[in-house]
Amino acid sequence: MACAKLGSVCFLFLFGPAAAAQAAAPSADPAAGMAFVPVKGGCYQMGDSVGDGEPNERPVHEVCISDFAIGQTEVTNGQYRKFRPQHNSGAAQGASLDGDNQPVVNVSWEDAVAYAKWLSQQTGQTYRLPTEAEWEYAARAGSSHSRFWGDNPDEACTYANVADMTARKQWAKWTTFACDDGYAVSAPVGSFAPNGYGIRDMLGNVWEWCEDVYNSEAYARLPKNSPVYQGAGEYRVMRGGGWSNGPMGIRSSHRVGLSPDFGHHALGFRLVKTGP
Repeated sequence: MACAKLGSVCFLFLFGPAAAAQAAAPSADPAAGMAFVPVKGGCYQMGDSVGDGEPNERPVHEVCISDFAIGQTEVTNGQYRKFRPQHNSGAAQGASLDGDNQPVVNVSWEDAVAYAKWLSQQTGQTYRLPTEAEWEYAARAGSSHSRFWGDNPDEACTYANVADMTARKQWAKWTTFACDDGYAVSAPVGSFAPNGYGIRDMLGNVWEWCEDVYNSEAYARLPKNSPVYQGAGEYRVMRGGGWSNGPMGIRSSHRVGLSPDFGHHALGFRLVKTGP
């Protein structure tokens, strides 16, 4: 069981060569009011391929994923409020998290699933949360490093909104990256450089709910093809780290479990679209 810091609070939570990244043009989905990036399926080495992670990120194992399309960014407050107009993402020490273009936060896994179901009913399309395997495949974008840009954590501020020098002015005791992304809390989605697939904010900004039930030993139990863990367990998986996380939390293989009825100030979600 690992301890991952979200701000000043500590939450307890229960490769072969990667294919070269090929970015596809994002496709606007007017019905959903967001853009999706087509991701060509393939096989990759899932898990802690570098050796800087937790036991629940191992063993490294080959996983093969079918084609899918994933949100270019996290779901925003403005998008979510079309579903629940009264939702307020709140603030962190006086800094607003509730701007229309900031990622929606303080939403549970149950809230995220309900939004995907509502959007599917409204549009006639099918939306859902990504599986954990899809999420990591999209986050890596063909990379086998700790982070899709490489193993140097201090390059983070080009690609991700993380606990940085700006945040440290407000939260002096945080462990931060030695760089400055200019945001103390969440940034408007899409503010940072994309990964090799053209997807933004896969690491940092806010944690993202995944479909899977969390199990610390899932990697030794799952099949190779399109795995999703749906066994017994009280938690659901969240991935990617958020604006209040330092280097250990901002890694492609980092996985954490949290109660599906719980939300917090640095946890949101993005969607996968299936079918046309």
